[in-house]
Amino acid sequence: MERSHHLYLPKLSYAPMGHVYAPYTEHPATGNSKPEQIEEMVAQQLHHLKMHYADEEQRYVDQMILENPIVVERRAPPPPAHSSAGQVATTSSGHRGGVARSSASDSKDAQRQRAESCRKSRYNNKIKKARLRFRHKFVSGQLQKSAEMLDTMRSVIAQAERQLVERGLPRSVLEQMRRTHGLDAAMQQ
Repeated sequence: MERSHHLYLPKLSYAPMGHVYAPYTEHPATGNSKPEQIEEMVAQQLHHLKMHYADEEQRYVDQMILENPIVVERRAPPPPAHSSAGQVATTSSGHRGGVARSSASDSKDAQRQRAESCRKSRYNNKIKKARLRFRHKFVSGQLQKSAEMLDTMRSVIAQAERQLVERGLPRSVLEQMRRTHGLDAAMQQ
């Protein structure tokens, strides 16, 4: 699937916590939306986020390739072969044979084509490896940011729970809220 650089993306708002990917859009109809509409809006938003992420990743990889050019060293040419007496065939009348000359020329052309093909293959393989290395670096960086954000959210939740307990909220109500919102498993990790 070919990605267009001119995608229609709805205006997104982001949480005020830095460059966090927590987009939301304000839809006037969300108050009385049907579940199917909500699922469709979520699917559209996920699609937009995936496209944005893929474009950002591609820009990062392209930028890194430009900053770190790929160099393919030429291999040393093979040592020159010793010329032998039978290298150029002669006919009984002493003239050079046209067949021997054309087969030698064909073999040199084939060798040159193989060498060029090998160079292209080595170059393409190096590009693929570099792209994979830069993609891995990008994804690792994004994962690190997500892990840091998750730790921040856990500390914010823990602080809010402490404040609620200090203000007199019973622990049983706090535990019920954790179960209702699925925070039990998230906070234990």
